[in-house]
Amino acid sequence: MKRRHSKRALAALLTACMAVSLAACTPPEEAPSPTPSAPAGSVRPTAAAGVSGVFEGSAQGFGGEVTVTLTLTDGALTGVSAVGGEETPDVGGRALTLLPDTMLASGSVAVDGVSGATVTSDAVLAAAAAALAESGAVLTARPVAVEQHMTPGTYYGEAYGKWKEGTIEGERFGSPATILPTRVAVTVDETSILSVVVEDCSDTPGFTDPCIERIPAAIVAQQSVAVDTVTGATLTSQAILNGAAAALTEAGANLAGFSQSAAKSAAAETLDADLVIVGAGAAGTMAALEAMDAGLNVVILEKCGKVGGTSVCSTGFAAVQSGLQKEAGKDANTVDGTFQTLMDFCKWRANAPLVYKILETSAGVVDKLQGLWDQTDDPGVTKVNDIAHDTGKGTHKFDVLYDQFLIPGGVNLLLETTATELIQDGGAVAGVKAVKQDGTQVTVNARATLVCTGGFGGNDEMLTEYFGHDNFYLNGLATNVGDGLNMCLAAGAVLSDEVEPHLAEFCSNKKVDFYAGYMKFMNQAGFLALDPSGQRFVNEEFFVTQALSYGASALRRAGYAYLIFTQEQLDAMTERGLWGVLSEETIDSLKLRARIIVPSYYTLKDEMDAALAAGEAWKADSLEALGQAIGFGDQDIYQKSIEDYLNVLATGEDPLFGKRSDMMPGLDKGPYYAVRVISAIDGTYNGIRVNEDMQALGGDYQPIPGLYVAGQDSGGYFSYPYYEGAGWTQGYAWTSGAVAARHIAETLAD
Repeated sequence: MKRRHSKRALAALLTACMAVSLAACTPPEEAPSPTPSAPAGSVRPTAAAGVSGVFEGSAQGFGGEVTVTLTLTDGALTGVSAVGGEETPDVGGRALTLLPDTMLASGSVAVDGVSGATVTSDAVLAAAAAALAESGAVLTARPVAVEQHMTPGTYYGEAYGKWKEGTIEGERFGSPATILPTRVAVTVDETSILSVVVEDCSDTPGFTDPCIERIPAAIVAQQSVAVDTVTGATLTSQAILNGAAAALTEAGANLAGFSQSAAKSAAAETLDADLVIVGAGAAGTMAALEAMDAGLNVVILEKCGKVGGTSVCSTGFAAVQSGLQKEAGKDANTVDGTFQTLMDFCKWRANAPLVYKILETSAGVVDKLQGLWDQTDDPGVTKVNDIAHDTGKGTHKFDVLYDQFLIPGGVNLLLETTATELIQDGGAVAGVKAVKQDGTQVTVNARATLVCTGGFGGNDEMLTEYFGHDNFYLNGLATNVGDGLNMCLAAGAVLSDEVEPHLAEFCSNKKVDFYAGYMKFMNQAGFLALDPSGQRFVNEEFFVTQALSYGASALRRAGYAYLIFTQEQLDAMTERGLWGVLSEETIDSLKLRARIIVPSYYTLKDEMDAALAAGEAWKADSLEALGQAIGFGDQDIYQKSIEDYLNVLATGEDPLFGKRSDMMPGLDKGPYYAVRVISAIDGTYNGIRVNEDMQALGGDYQPIPGLYVAGQDSGGYFSYPYYEGAGWTQGYAWTSGAVAARHIAETLAD
């Protein structure tokens, strides 16, 4: 995960590290372990100058400023507190709670950060270092035991993870309809943790499994609630750890004694392979299947604790002329016709040879996958459309491919192993260097390397670098941070012409999680949309009729928008969903997804209250007062937009944008609401420039020997805006992996 130190915070950290001894203030990654003869968490600093006082330091956290207060008494660190009101309670909140205890217990402000809360941890560490520098103290270590006097027994703690109370979204991923908190049972004696059991967890199946398998055992083994989270399942991990911490507190534990991180391993291992694949999503999985069948020795490096990547969040993938389509009579689309449609849509900005090869290969990929799924308990494709093949969401469709085919077939899968660097031999790529979560350094020497790590939707700094801002809500995986793309660039590869965000059709918000409920559908109702200046900027019907292209692109260009509607419309949608504001005929004509036209948006009022409380929604008795509440810089622009739109409503004619009259909900009666919405993204697409064989290209447009890139790390198949319709990115991911592996097998056989 990226780090977001402010320049001031970094300077403060460096200043503090120079002011104190190396034993007491090293960078967090190199923090010294407690003295071996002392109990865990048993070091307390003294200041040579006998400094006393209260000192503060601040640094930029995930959501805002984090402040740490240190109390020194006669040179001893006697108090540490950390506050950050904008940090995520269930994630950053753990860092704010645990790190002060860890600092007190370990005797240093330079301790290991809390796994899974990197950004907030870095902010706490930087702020503490700045406070220490302000004190002028020079710290040395001396052992101090942390004593436990718990009441023996079993205690229970609860915390929400990925899905919060009242969310409706989890059910789409296989979670229960009613989300309950994760319940953890912790059994203790007077001084130690005897057992940890997760008794209930409503989070996403597949994501929960590695957490439940590893984290309770690690808590007992390390006698700590500061164990490593499962990469890619951070929120579920945090729920288990938060629940365990609550149970220990109930038992009377001093958490300072149960807050030590495990020392990182100094081990190293070297592997040799024909092909090393970085990323176990759709592209990497399909490439492994093809390479295995070709007799290649394959190693897969996956940074998360599970397989599937972003593809577990997808419903299906696109293909043309598959056997399933032919059986269902859905084979009217041809490769040539679809090729022409896509190239016309993107005005021939896509890489035509690549587009054609993906389309002509796609049917065989679907047929091969379905042939494998038919041998398992996974149904595979459950519905076939003109282009899309629906498989449903979840990890199971990947799990069976690994458990029953890839791993038994000899593929070496290394989970929670992050690739860090491509190995270069002259002008060729000869493998990958990586690190396991426990610190073990891994070197994989390979004849060919395939990078497919899913883009950089989880990296705000890269979003800002390439798109000018990070004002997006990520609906994909936060672990997709561009590491694969950056490794390729460092090896001499170049970017494609159109690196773009993969925009979703629904709206969202950065502070309030609209995706947990029904607020994400508010842009589907045709409500007036205004840009940050208060000006109307789009035909609002595009948010439904051409949601992935025109509608999504318009919202992205605006940066964010305000949707304007009435109390009556809010009430009607709460009771009857879109049927409360649009006619049945209109809804039928739009061919909306079933989940959008459910009978009731019963959580909508609660979501609106949350948005109002967060300052992301406004309510007023008149439209004029609404504009003033929002705070537009130029109220005249807003008033002109309102006057023009009221005239559109009165006449049913929209001369500027051409909006259809049956998608014009009225604004004739207050109270009125406005809610701020931003673009939701599934990630990014179009990365490294590749040819039709998925070989990475350098600045001379020639292939870099040994280096292939597939999935959303690779560029050329898409342009902007995104192709209208479902399944294109997933179809490309699966098929590009197959294309890459086939070319690798042919090349290595020569």
